Amino acid sequence: MNLIEFIKHLKNKTTEQFMNQHYSDIDYYDAEVYLKGSLCLDSELVIFDGEKIEGLIEMEVNNEKYYNLFTLDLLVEVFADYSNPSSSDSEIAEKIINYRINDA
Repeated sequence: MNLIEFIKHLKNKTTEQFMNQHYSDIDYYDAEVYLKGSLCLDSELVIFDGEKIEGLIEMEVNNEKYYNLFTLDLLVEVFADYSNPSSSDSEIAEKIINYRINDA
């Protein structure tokens, strides 16, 4: 799943349900959202336990690079700032990544 695909959970306010289904061992408020390989729209979205990784901006796990996007609760806030009914999921995801790269 990439960020564009994850936008549907943000739109439907089902991020806690997503966490319970896919990352039940990670507390919602400790969840750190990373993108695998690079900060781009097509990168795989992966969630790590912030208590175990110490909030690293960039890290390597099993010879794969991961780049921090935001904590999950902050991603929900940033999504709310950039969410617009007339914007596509792709446009919203692009705005979020651009914000992370240029302003965060």
